[in-house]
Amino acid sequence: MRRMRLPHPRRLAALYPHVVASLALFIALGGPSYASSLLPRNSVGPAQLRSSSVGSSEIKNGAVHLADIASTTRNSLRGATGPQGPAGPAGAPGANAVSYFVAVSGAGEILRGNAGGKHATNGSGSYTLTFPRNVSACVPTVTLGGIDTTNQPPGFATTRDDGGSVGVQIYDTAGSPADRSFNLVVVC
Repeated sequence: MRRMRLPHPRRLAALYPHVVASLALFIALGGPSYASSLLPRNSVGPAQLRSSSVGSSEIKNGAVHLADIASTTRNSLRGATGPQGPAGPAGAPGANAVSYFVAVSGAGEILRGNAGGKHATNGSGSYTLTFPRNVSACVPTVTLGGIDTTNQPPGFATTRDDGGSVGVQIYDTAGSPADRSFNLVVVC
């Protein structure tokens, strides 16, 4: 019969962390399985849950329907509120929103709109439009084309403040100035 020899204490010390890690892994992986085997199916209900312990991330999409929600909560979800008091006095009227618009041909002719003047061209692709008041604090938006039936090549446009007027610069796709028809809306 052969004698069993114990490993050297240093070798035992080197094995110890591996044994403990394997044991911890076994317990961690087996724990939920063991716990689930103890609980019967559908045994957890409102009595077992603490208040506010289940959030929206724990609820499956489509699991809760409007009929499942208390009627008082349903009313608040629909925007219904409690009894309404009398209406308060009317407030002072606000300032009128001012909008200007203009349609300009590629030649710089103002075709329609409420800009001042009849011509808007400064040079190749550059237009300045004047309105009945200073529009420096307003927001201009320019859209190319749509004024006449000619098929114009694509391009892009920028706007600038021209001392209370709106400047529009139009470019072709290569970035060179180009004359194009456009619509301009200025919202104040």
